Amino acid sequence: IAGLGRSEMSRYYAIASLDEARAYLEHPVLGGRLRESVKALLAVPAGRSAEDIFGSIDAVKLRSSMTLFHRAAPDEPLFGQILDRFYDGVPDEKTDVLMGEGPPPASE
Repeated sequence: IAGLGRSEMSRYYAIASLDEARAYLEHPVLGGRLRESVKALLAVPAGRSAEDIFGSIDAVKLRSSMTLFHRAAPDEPLFGQILDRFYDGVPDEKTDVLMGEGPPPASE
């Protein structure tokens, strides 16, 4: 998600908007691969956390990306299923703010 990653690679490949996320989903190769990856993750036996599977840093990236694609395609259940299973249905707040889908976080 544009604005979240700090590395050069994450900035280069970041998705900048919900429209760009929708275009990614509509792409015949990229969208299909994403959906297949999500289905494979949902097939992992229950009881394992995203952190167990990916490690803590990539578990954060998973939550962010699933939030983005869930917002881009709310009628497509796969992305919400990942949020439900691994994050108690709670989307990534920073992603929502960057995509204009939520309030800015309260200042500390």
